Amino acid sequence: MNFFIVCVVGCLMLQTRTMQAAEPVPPEEFGKATFLRDYPTALAKAKADKKPLLILFDEIPGCQTCRDFGSGPLSHPVIVKTIADEFVAVAVANNIKGADAEVLARYKEQAWNNPIVRLLDADGKDIVPRQEDYSAHVMMKRMIAALEKSKRAVPMELTAAATGVAIKPETAVFAMHCYWVGEAKLGLLDGVVGTRIGELQKDEVVEVTFDANVIDFSTLVKKAMEIDCSHRVFARTDEQFKLAEKLVGKKVTRTDDAIDCNTQQQWHMAKLHLYHDLPLSPYQATKVNAMIAHDRLPDEYLDTKQLEYKTRFGKVTAEEYKAIQQLKPDRTDKGRVAYTNELKDLLKMK
Repeated sequence: MNFFIVCVVGCLMLQTRTMQAAEPVPPEEFGKATFLRDYPTALAKAKADKKPLLILFDEIPGCQTCRDFGSGPLSHPVIVKTIADEFVAVAVANNIKGADAEVLARYKEQAWNNPIVRLLDADGKDIVPRQEDYSAHVMMKRMIAALEKSKRAVPMELTAAATGVAIKPETAVFAMHCYWVGEAKLGLLDGVVGTRIGELQKDEVVEVTFDANVIDFSTLVKKAMEIDCSHRVFARTDEQFKLAEKLVGKKVTRTDDAIDCNTQQQWHMAKLHLYHDLPLSPYQATKVNAMIAHDRLPDEYLDTKQLEYKTRFGKVTAEEYKAIQQLKPDRTDKGRVAYTNELKDLLKMK
């Protein structure tokens, strides 16, 4: 009898483990976001919930670009939360037959293609134009536009993340072999809203302003380690010191000393007149500089007016260019307004 009970229990345990193993595991292409897998069900839910529909057309399993999109934008905490709260999300594989292929044909999407995100109304029509882009920033801007056109409130954290306004601002300081390389690498990270370079205790350092709601200090340190930007961590609080010590050991110093910033900021952007002389916010300057350093077009971080100035910069006369060089871009809120007015008068723009 006891032997029988043991056998039954063993079988039940094996069955449980088998059922658990059979449970579908979300593919890495989905990142940390949750997607339905049936288009008709998702469309009906969008109508019932009165929410816009977000479709991810993707290779599953996919190429490196597909996986990077999952670990990048689709793992960004603000994007993940916004998808969950404000959209009905469905994934359509572009590399299998059947129902997915039918949806692919309906929207004239290519098979075996890189990730494409479409934002649709409850009738399945595009709210914002289709766009091929793999950055978190562009995705956030498109989500904001879709929510606005759908007459839905835009979450504060989404607006903040898209515009570089930190809801929970903190600073961290990292030493490395070259601060110009460091400001470009660190400035590209999601959640980093500003960088300043300089020297501290004879080290070249980058002071990072980040939104702790998007990237916490420990994650930032780990990212800095991955991109070789953490030869030493200068902790600004006792809590930062404890967290950094667990990650970098003795390569952390607790100090409140200010960094010496008497050097060229945003060095990569400074080489390009079309961008350096634009009236940019500190956040925009940080991101534009980082994008240029990585040979990527930074226009996604510019607003419509700034793009107009960029176009006009490409047509300036030698005399106008010389006059522009006499002006000094001011990244502060108040200074940026004054600088914009000076440019407007100089270039006779509306």
